[in-house]
Amino acid sequence: MTRTLTAESSAYPLRAVDRVCDILDILANSADGVSLSEVAESTGLPKSSTFRYLSALAARRYVERDPESGTYRLGVAFRPQHTRVLDQLTDLARPALEKLRDQLEETTNLAVLDGASVSYAVVAESPHMMRLAARVGQRGYVHATGLGKAMCATMPDDRVLSILAAADMPRLTDATIVDPEEYLRELEKVRSTGYAVDDNENQPSGRCVAVAIDGVGFPAAISVSAPAHRLPLENADRVARQLRKLARSLSRQLSGRR
Repeated sequence: MTRTLTAESSAYPLRAVDRVCDILDILANSADGVSLSEVAESTGLPKSSTFRYLSALAARRYVERDPESGTYRLGVAFRPQHTRVLDQLTDLARPALEKLRDQLEETTNLAVLDGASVSYAVVAESPHMMRLAARVGQRGYVHATGLGKAMCATMPDDRVLSILAAADMPRLTDATIVDPEEYLRELEKVRSTGYAVDDNENQPSGRCVAVAIDGVGFPAAISVSAPAHRLPLENADRVARQLRKLARSLSRQLSGRR
């Protein structure tokens, strides 16, 4: 007997696709991962069904589960090309950032935008006992870091607002920008000067100068971070010139490898 495609049978696959897309959208807009309960609540699905969807997506590497926190986030299958380019960029940037670290005796960093947060890919730590240094793989807020500002300044405002809405804008210090419109005005300054400054916004008495790397294919930036008294604002322009020179070099070298 030949089966006919009824309205009900054709609608079911579409509902399943919609549910998968809903789950992926939730994960894409999360800065720190989402729990099973949160995904279930946001989609209106039972936890058992949500778990089956997430498990199927994890098997195909579209989703990954953090073994420590149990939260879910987008997996590497969404960014295979970016992963390869990021590996190349990291290989190129590490020795260059270490050289700049040795010159300035302050911490240098490479970071990329991962979802709605800053993700550190290279950290060359300052030799000083008192220093500012993140860990490779550590995630930070775009609104409170020089790296986040530098990357967001390369994007249209509507995308920036979407990122801010997904990640939230918690006040980390008295200087943290927590208003989206004020943040957009700050990005106009970044575009005008060609570099971003985190001036005690991510942590008290800490300062960071950052510039974006063009031509990578995804948002990326490099920075110098230090205690504020060792990186006064009057030195920001000089440090930014060194970073821009390095960013142009990395962009050219990366382009030559493609």
